[in-house]
Amino acid sequence: MVPIHDTDIAEERWSKAEWSHYELWEKVEKRLRKNKRRWIAATVLLFLGLSSIPIIKERSPKWRGLSAARKLADEINWIKREAGIQKTAFRLRLSPSETLSYTIEKTPNCADVGTEVKTASLVDEKQASKGQKFFFLSPDQGSELDIPGLINQFCYDPLLGHVAAEGDKLLAIGVINANDLTEKRLDRVTLLLLNGPSAEISLD
Repeated sequence: MVPIHDTDIAEERWSKAEWSHYELWEKVEKRLRKNKRRWIAATVLLFLGLSSIPIIKERSPKWRGLSAARKLADEINWIKREAGIQKTAFRLRLSPSETLSYTIEKTPNCADVGTEVKTASLVDEKQASKGQKFFFLSPDQGSELDIPGLINQFCYDPLLGHVAAEGDKLLAIGVINANDLTEKRLDRVTLLLLNGPSAEISLD
């Protein structure tokens, strides 16, 4: 058997200690690289977040207006469906309130006075109190702002369709932020377009 000397044991211990130090520093280096990547990623995300704030602030009235118009489009589709099922006309009246309130009426035909079926708002009072006030544009306001074809009520007859429609004329319901209305700013106006007697819906 080959004898084991103290120097051999010392060398082996030194080699093991050196290797464990190497592994330790390698782990430390990996941890530092990960931390560096995290800091870089966090910095990039923070920069993108801060850069997007002005854009979000600028476009949020348009997005909220589109959201409200989509809800109103759902109500108009409900009116069209119920008119067909119940074989009677339904009318949607828009309120000038700052919460985009509306009333749905059931009527024998669009020339008669209707019975109220539902009253609701597209913007809740909490949002309105925080300055997120929106209005339906009236036909007179549309004329002032050079937006033709605006209506403040929608009546759908199961036989005649949208009775206010004249041929292929495009009618619309306008939604605007209160500040934009004051400043007569039109780039953030949302239009719910109603095309023809069948009232085909599209958003602009």
